[in-house]
Amino acid sequence: MGPPGATLDTTYAQVNQYVIHSQTMFPPEIPTGRNIPGWTDFSEGRVDFAAKVMEGFSSSYFGTSDGSGTGQPLSSSGSCIRQFKIQPHVECTNEVCEINGDDYSVWMSIAPNDTSKTFGEFYPQEEILYETGLESRVTDYISRCIVVDSIYPWLAIHSFTDEVPSCPQGNSYGYRFESYKLWEGYSLISEMADQGKASSQDLTLPGSCMKKFVPLSTARCSLSGAAGKPYCNFARSGAVNIYVRNSKCTSEETETVGPYSYGEQREDMDYYVSRCVVCVIKGM
Repeated sequence: MGPPGATLDTTYAQVNQYVIHSQTMFPPEIPTGRNIPGWTDFSEGRVDFAAKVMEGFSSSYFGTSDGSGTGQPLSSSGSCIRQFKIQPHVECTNEVCEINGDDYSVWMSIAPNDTSKTFGEFYPQEEILYETGLESRVTDYISRCIVVDSIYPWLAIHSFTDEVPSCPQGNSYGYRFESYKLWEGYSLISEMADQGKASSQDLTLPGSCMKKFVPLSTARCSLSGAAGKPYCNFARSGAVNIYVRNSKCTSEETETVGPYSYGEQREDMDYYVSRCVVCVIKGM
């Protein structure tokens, strides 16, 4: 029989990999116990429990001209691509590999940062060409992300109400743990760029808890737009975000907030969405 295995009490018992999406044009910060109220262990290796592996752009879905495609869960490192590419994939068979101009990629867009505008006013309404020297006209609207390794596991918890849940604390069956809030947000199930084509989230993982509420957060990009040039579209018909519903909305009738006319402020939309928290769990 070998020596006992590592436990949660061991500093480097396990390494967990997660992705954080900023929903801004800047990479998110690396979580650290130094910024967490109530963090109790400041020993080396425990207070700085996470390390950045890489940073990139928030990717959601790759689609092909024949209607097939694959989504990237937002908690997977595959959803954080180092370089932004309009079409980062190629279709291959036994006979040929082909770059098809009708294939497309879907990226997470940033959350609106201008409160004087409605969601519809903030995002470009027309196709934005992706041209050499003018790439920022597109990339300034694409969320950034980081991939981190953490010695402690993270857990997303959803309240199914409009109240932010608490991080759990445990002391039962001889096992004690404490957990701390990394961030709070809104419970995202999936981002859909086209009807039926979506990236779905595991509700236990951080990718299901977005810090900022955005009713639509996808940019669909292709090599061949209306002008026959590479482009991205931030207001595509058929795109939709699916969130966990706030259970306090109990009406059996269909309830609708919006649509908002241009110049009208967006109010009450996020009330219909469940709140969530991402916690880091530390054994004691």
